[in-house]
Amino acid sequence: MTSNSSRLLKLFLRRRSIRRFSSKPVKETDVQTIVEIGQRAPTACNLQTYSVVWVRDSRLREKVLDACGVTGSIGNAPVVFVICADARRLGEVLDYLGDDHCMKHGYGYSIKLMSIMDASFMAENMTMAAESLDLGSVFVGSALANDEVIKTLKLPKGVLPLTLLCVGYPDEQPPTRPRWPLSSVLHVDYYQDPSEHEMKTFLKHMDDELKKEGYYQKYGGREPTYRYSDHIKRKTALKPAKKNDAEIIPVVKKTGFLPGEAI
Repeated sequence: MTSNSSRLLKLFLRRRSIRRFSSKPVKETDVQTIVEIGQRAPTACNLQTYSVVWVRDSRLREKVLDACGVTGSIGNAPVVFVICADARRLGEVLDYLGDDHCMKHGYGYSIKLMSIMDASFMAENMTMAAESLDLGSVFVGSALANDEVIKTLKLPKGVLPLTLLCVGYPDEQPPTRPRWPLSSVLHVDYYQDPSEHEMKTFLKHMDDELKKEGYYQKYGGREPTYRYSDHIKRKTALKPAKKNDAEIIPVVKKTGFLPGEAI
């Protein structure tokens, strides 16, 4: 392994989400580099079905952050991207070519799904580009199919917002956060459900490591007794999930990302 390879692997292994940013501005050339590196991510069939909106205008930025419920120090990030799955541009090119393409008739659902993959790959590349430039970043998932974000940024049909990516110079140095052990994630030949012992061990590991940082108290104002198990239960509770689905599904339909919707 070369020294460059070793440094690159260490960069990936030390990545963590940053939620407190300094006021130091990020150079425009660095912003452009981050997006350019994002474009080098894998893209299904080289269709490049993604777009990034760099929200620079202060009024629009405030509206987008408010729409996503972003409060506190994350909102101080000097760079805010909205990363989108974008099947529209492909459709526009095909229309220009005079092609009677599948998306015009509500077909091509796999293309829409792959556009979500394309945009996700791009987003990951962008985070690592930021790391390479000594910047930090954090994803904000509440931009997903957010109708207010769509209206604010005038996103047309065929463009689905997936996430915010907030980037800036870190004003904190948190530890890397715990993950499932590799043995529970890497399956050889056949899928295996985790054993009760594995689940118990994992939950304890998550609790112990997050408690050391005071993670939920620091970022969520939770009581010291709040645990990872409380977190995943809250994120998957039935009543709010029903409400969220009722809000998101019509938006996904409006953007053309449900089966049978023409773009």
